[in-house]
Amino acid sequence: MNNEEIEKIIDSLYYSNPDEGIKIVKFYIKKSKKENSNESLYIAYRYASKFYPVPINFKYTDSALIASKRTENKTLITDAYLNKGVILMDESLYQKALDNILIANKYSFELNDNYIINKTTYFIAQNKIYLGLHEDANKELVNCYNYFKVNLNKKVLNEDYKTYYIFSLMSLIDSNTRIGKHQENISLLEEAYDFIYKNNFEHLKPYFISSEGTDAFYKANYSLAIRKLSEAIRSYNDQWPHLNDIFYIGLSNWKLGKRDVAVRYFEEIDKEYDKSKKLNPEFRPAYELLIKYNDSIGNRDKQLKYINTLMSLDKNYEKNYKYLYTKINKEYDTQKLINEKNKIENSLKNQRTIISLILLITILASLFYWNRYNSLQKKYKEKFEEIISQKPILEKKEILVDVELKEEKLNPKTLNINDKIKITAPKNSSELEFYNKIPGLNPILVQNILQQLDKFEEELKFTDNQMSLRLLSEEFNTNIPYLSKIINVYKGKNFNYYINDLRLEYIIDLMKNDAKYLNMDVKELALLSGFTNTQNFSDNFQRKFEIKPSYFIKMMKENIKTHS
Repeated sequence: MNNEEIEKIIDSLYYSNPDEGIKIVKFYIKKSKKENSNESLYIAYRYASKFYPVPINFKYTDSALIASKRTENKTLITDAYLNKGVILMDESLYQKALDNILIANKYSFELNDNYIINKTTYFIAQNKIYLGLHEDANKELVNCYNYFKVNLNKKVLNEDYKTYYIFSLMSLIDSNTRIGKHQENISLLEEAYDFIYKNNFEHLKPYFISSEGTDAFYKANYSLAIRKLSEAIRSYNDQWPHLNDIFYIGLSNWKLGKRDVAVRYFEEIDKEYDKSKKLNPEFRPAYELLIKYNDSIGNRDKQLKYINTLMSLDKNYEKNYKYLYTKINKEYDTQKLINEKNKIENSLKNQRTIISLILLITILASLFYWNRYNSLQKKYKEKFEEIISQKPILEKKEILVDVELKEEKLNPKTLNINDKIKITAPKNSSELEFYNKIPGLNPILVQNILQQLDKFEEELKFTDNQMSLRLLSEEFNTNIPYLSKIINVYKGKNFNYYINDLRLEYIIDLMKNDAKYLNMDVKELALLSGFTNTQNFSDNFQRKFEIKPSYFIKMMKENIKTHS
């Protein structure tokens, strides 16, 4: 047999008979060494890294990388880094995994290899999901899904478009669920089942049944969620523990009031953690509910055990979050912008040969922009009127403070925690329901953080340009995931938008109430409101108010002249 035939046999054995696959992989390694072929040896080692268990597979990822470098073929070297990153990520070694994936991503852009670019993008999206950056991950996954779908029938040796199409589709559906795009999932699930039926991918069908179950949970259809997730668990034919299904079956039972049943599922998650000592942070609410349940039945030993485990998980997650978030921002998102900039610059160079066409386009564009300018002037005027008609933020705060003081006189009941922190308890069932929007978070804790956010706003602490999600979580004596979730749910925006919107509303109030601020330049206004630079201030100002700050200042001055 030639190498291509051997690889086809190995591929066919990955799911059906991995033990037999290892025998063929061993043979392929011997054959490649005998023929002194570094290229086929690299491929054989890469197969070994997928078939062998931990930690043997780690050695084979290193061997594959060494073999690829001997070929001096940058495509193989790129693939080797990606392979190593994926293997490490499967074992939750996120920091080392991301390092290798980002190297592969960088090489893929140098090679202009769209296949590897989209493969690495898919795995970077998985890291963003781990960090809870579901909106960002969703955008990446849409691009991956579209690319692999367009190239679905492309046949190139060592390029598996079908597998990454179905993986991207699966991850996109789950990502849509997390950000509330349930309607989009209806057609995507139909597409997935149709592809599975036509392409003999039956082994992946349970994963999409699981996606239906998770989607049902987020739509509060807990009975359907339990039915679908249970069906998925019965249908799997692989070695994975499928904690996602166990977790959401547990949560669904908890929501239905079947706490004893729910706890049995959460304990399965803990057993898996005891074996592997690794766990996705998504499952941490299971421990919060285990702590709550064992507290209610007076089982202090188990309660202490789960508290210690949760603290260990949080510590590990905080460490990973800081490293991964910084790395992705610095080496991936920034590099994407540089690549886009380079594409635009190259495009502009080519246009020099068609200067006459540009002149014609310029004349047409001038007419277009003249019309657009007039339209913008009208739009800016409307936006300006909207802004100056809004109630000042300081006045809003005073009204809220008065209401809260009255409510405190009527409802003085408080709840002591550790005899140190006093938290106002929810006063009635409707208020309790309001503070109970986030699964796994104690409503009293949510209320306390929201009260601290109110005080944070009243004291104008958002004007500190060093303020960050980490610093604020430390000041509130909570952790980053909790605070981020609460701001997202109760303020309706992520932390960056929340803090920047407060700064913008504050500076608008100042300009509306004191003309001296209209004579400041944009840089001074930016620093005064808490922005670190003019560009960031201007971008956020235009995002929120759909008008440039310079236009707003100009219109304010004209407005004062008119009324004086």
